[in-house]
Amino acid sequence: MRKQHNRIFIVGAFLTFISLSSCYGKTHNTMVIENPADTSNGHKLTKRHSYELQVINSLLKQYHYKKYKLDDAFSGKILDSFIDELDPGHLYLLQTDIDAFNQHRDKIDDYIRAGNTAPALAIFTTYQQRVKERSEFAIKRLAEPFDFTLEEEFLLDHSKEPWAKNKAELDDIWRKRIKNDLINQQLADKTKTEAEIKKSLRQRYANINKRTEQITSNEIFQMIANAYASTLEPHTSYFSPRASEEFNIQMRLSLDGIGAVLRTDNEHTKIVSVVPGGPADRTHKLKAGDRIIGVGQGEKPIEDVIGWRLSDVVGLIRGKKGSTVVLSVLPVATGLSGKAERIAIVRDKIKLEHQAASKRIIEVDGLKGKAKVGVISLPSFYIDFDARAKGVTDYRSTTRDVKKLIVALKKEGIDELIIDLRGNGGGSLSEVISLTGLFIDKGPVVQVKDLNQRINTQKDKDKGVIYDGPLAVMVNSGSASASEIFAGAIKDYKRGLIVGETTFGKGTVQTILPLDAYARSQFEEALGQIKVTTAQFFRVNGDSTQHKGVVPDIVWDLPKIDGDFGERSLKNALEWKHIAESDYQPYPKAIPSSVIGILKENSNKRIKNTPKYVTTIRRLALLTKAGNEKTLSLNLKVRKAKREQFNAELLKIENQLQVANGLPTYKTIKELQDASEARNDDIFNKNKKPVDVFINETAHILDDARVLSSRLLAQKITQANK
Repeated sequence: MRKQHNRIFIVGAFLTFISLSSCYGKTHNTMVIENPADTSNGHKLTKRHSYELQVINSLLKQYHYKKYKLDDAFSGKILDSFIDELDPGHLYLLQTDIDAFNQHRDKIDDYIRAGNTAPALAIFTTYQQRVKERSEFAIKRLAEPFDFTLEEEFLLDHSKEPWAKNKAELDDIWRKRIKNDLINQQLADKTKTEAEIKKSLRQRYANINKRTEQITSNEIFQMIANAYASTLEPHTSYFSPRASEEFNIQMRLSLDGIGAVLRTDNEHTKIVSVVPGGPADRTHKLKAGDRIIGVGQGEKPIEDVIGWRLSDVVGLIRGKKGSTVVLSVLPVATGLSGKAERIAIVRDKIKLEHQAASKRIIEVDGLKGKAKVGVISLPSFYIDFDARAKGVTDYRSTTRDVKKLIVALKKEGIDELIIDLRGNGGGSLSEVISLTGLFIDKGPVVQVKDLNQRINTQKDKDKGVIYDGPLAVMVNSGSASASEIFAGAIKDYKRGLIVGETTFGKGTVQTILPLDAYARSQFEEALGQIKVTTAQFFRVNGDSTQHKGVVPDIVWDLPKIDGDFGERSLKNALEWKHIAESDYQPYPKAIPSSVIGILKENSNKRIKNTPKYVTTIRRLALLTKAGNEKTLSLNLKVRKAKREQFNAELLKIENQLQVANGLPTYKTIKELQDASEARNDDIFNKNKKPVDVFINETAHILDDARVLSSRLLAQKITQANK
């Protein structure tokens, strides 16, 4: 048996401590190792991969929070996951291919137990051949003429469509795709000639095949292992040895890049999240859901990266600290039909000071005159582990920093306090416990249920509070994990108002298991590692934050992109559950429920009479409408007219916002776009965030709550004295 390993990991959104012993040793000699999987194109999966697959299976069975049976039914789900990982957009494989793959549907479980990777490699080889065929077809069809006067539509997302029955049907799908690419190029840059556009697209289509041919055996195995892992739930995954090192670098925050989490989405590289305080976040331009379609270095031309492998795109984005990378991005708001935006970002390490809490004071005209409202923006739940380990007494942490900021704000005479957790993806579990303790006397903060169904209640044990005044917590769909624990605790204790959008809904704990630590490998090459979900979080009222998230007391009615978001949008996400509530005492000076109803009414009235807010919502509605488009016209005249109409509406709304903010208006859409890029290019300024109508409205809501609660209390005292 290997030595027991005690390690601390920051995984996803949480700091977890886990003590695990080896699950291998005596058993590994009894495993059946199949012959290495090989194909004529040179890809070869070795005995090491077979062994790894068996180790992964054993670890998942032993340590995953979700109890499951690796049987024929689960086998079919793994096959579907593998096919979906290869061709999520249904753009390469045919129905006849799927029919052939289905011979393995009830056998995947047997293959995994035996370490047999040959069937999966055969499936990949078929996929690789189909990619080559599509690449060749696209290049050939590009040379032929297109009729841009036809009335036909291009479906943006084929993922939910049936598989093409034959090559002729797939050819027509690709004909429309090529035609759409040609239109996009014409609308994006009117100075480009037809020859230049076609040259660019030829390179793009050639890259699709080139990138697939460059996939290594380790990457193929990673896809196989992840098909199994992701069928359990979306936060469990396998990292190959190379990917493991990349992951570890990210966890150490020692990478010179832009500070964004990326993933492949069909042919695009999609922004999953922007790291708070990172270089991308400081531009205030890059958003979750945006698609990167090009990457450039400084003043050099931008290179088209549609169809590229994720690792290659990441390789272009990284670079020397202080250098500039330029991204060509399709904003999530305008969808695939929108105009690409140019975003310049200075590469840098993600520094603790960039993620640190910050404060400011805003004034609002309240029910009883001017009110001073303190606002603390908190990008993440952080702690300087290195400094603490070295014995530095004044090491940085969320709780320490927020405490200092609150003390300073109180000295400045604030009437209320807002904690802004919008976009805060989480961080240290210990910090969210101690931060909650600044606002509650003492008591439970969160319940953690492990894979053995044991419940560990994490408590604030420090009596007393640092702030007992009116409190609001702002959240949105980007508030996840530790943010949801904090918001949930504040809501359950009735300590303050939660304002904004329903949170992300990630209520699980992940732990990293290095395979080398749990197996007696006879191979010289290092094994990979797996990220395993090992526990689930529950609020003190017994509700899980998983899946449903935290629903605010005051919910913003904002335009949204169609479909689910957050955890609810992820395949195989664990379901919401409820357990017994903890023993806790709600805040004695809680805002009465009758007052909350009045707050909603007042807010709705105020919003309707606030031009800046109304115009902001109109802008969101316009962008959301564009982002919700399912099809695009392939008639060039219609497409141009629609683009011109969109630009005219956007220019009108932007100018209304300029007037509301006391700024000069724009004469043309190009002037607006140039101004936007100029603001982004000024990347050496302090990057002050623009005026935020949502913070202002939250301040009004909180001041209303303070005044109305005080009046209600006075009425009760008067009645009691009669």
